[in-house]
Amino acid sequence: MTFRQAWVLSQVAAYLQQKGLQMNLSRQLKAAGGLASRAVVVCAAALSLSAAGTAGDVTEKFVSEGVTARVGGYSPQRAAMDQEASIVTKAPDGLKAPKFGYITLGDKKFAFIADEPEGEEARLFIDANANGDLTDDAAVEWKSREQGGLKQYSGSGKVQLTADRTGALGLYRFDPKDPRRAQLATTLMFYTDFGSEYSFELDGKPFSTFVSGSLGANSMLPIDRDGNGKVSRRFEAVRMGTPFNFTGTTYAFALVDGKLTLDTSKETVEQQPLPPNLAVGQKALTFTAKTMKGEDIEFPGAYKGRVVMLDFWATWCGPCIGEIPHMKEAYAAWHDKGFDILGISFDQENMSEKVNSFLDAQQITWSQVYEGKGWETTLGGMHDVSAIPFVLLVDGDTGEILADAAALRGPGLSEFIGKILEARKAGEKTE
Repeated sequence: MTFRQAWVLSQVAAYLQQKGLQMNLSRQLKAAGGLASRAVVVCAAALSLSAAGTAGDVTEKFVSEGVTARVGGYSPQRAAMDQEASIVTKAPDGLKAPKFGYITLGDKKFAFIADEPEGEEARLFIDANANGDLTDDAAVEWKSREQGGLKQYSGSGKVQLTADRTGALGLYRFDPKDPRRAQLATTLMFYTDFGSEYSFELDGKPFSTFVSGSLGANSMLPIDRDGNGKVSRRFEAVRMGTPFNFTGTTYAFALVDGKLTLDTSKETVEQQPLPPNLAVGQKALTFTAKTMKGEDIEFPGAYKGRVVMLDFWATWCGPCIGEIPHMKEAYAAWHDKGFDILGISFDQENMSEKVNSFLDAQQITWSQVYEGKGWETTLGGMHDVSAIPFVLLVDGDTGEILADAAALRGPGLSEFIGKILEARKAGEKTE
């Protein structure tokens, strides 16, 4: 073996070791035949193993239900209820006002019947085994909820995806008489609650991601980096093909022949920080901001001797507006006794006049921060706010988070703030 050939083999061996692969080089050399072809054979083997190893780095496990909760949301799909009855070969007895359609999943179609007689509870049937017979399938959970004189149905069902795989579906239907959703009057809404769990390693550390339904070229892959059971779309979600860095090395996922693969990326990006831990008992984030009155305010240092509720809201947010009466009640009762509120507006640019007019009309007097950036608000991104209203109660002395939305919503707010202040005065902890 020449020096050049030996050098090539050493480089291949190092590459394989780096990729976590093993290869019996002596056996490959023996099978290669002549010295001149050995380096070429080994290099080809290395490339082959590299490709196989990359795909093998990700292991897939099918999950029949519960994926929606793991990915932190779902993508609704529509199924028209205007198909001909010919899609069904056998229907349940006693139908009074049936509407027919089918749910499409990939290349498979599952017929359904929505029986919606006037003045009676509706029923939903799904051809789970796709045999055209809707009498030999498991019953579909289908329950109604009435609000504002309108009835909305929701439930779940299962379909046979393959011979050995059953997948759960989330199902819902708006009242066909709802004028706000007239375009959905003949539509069944559904989403996949089944999918896959993919396990892999990043710099030797184990991670996993869940995908609802099936993988696509633009799939978003949620990764619970901190293991708290929640996924931040800002700090813990990766799009297929986009470089990411969670552990110090830049990686990228790819879809190859329908399989999820993972490999190091040619493009290097900075390591992404972990999402902020804003659980009760943790320290609140510190920041400096300018209020709408032009005052610079340091949080939470500006609230020494007090407790302050950090409120992320917007004038267009109905639930935010619904909380204002409770906040005003608490503010009026406890402001002089050590309670304060700092509002962070998610309103868009050029809306300062509208925000001020709204504050005046609502007689809101506590300080407000308005950047005019909507969802791109700096403080919103800093706190990983993905939905509003988002609230935290913070001790101005210690910076400790005393409570979150679970305790700071609804008509009991004033009473809760009172207990917090009493316990604080007595030097106690309040559950």
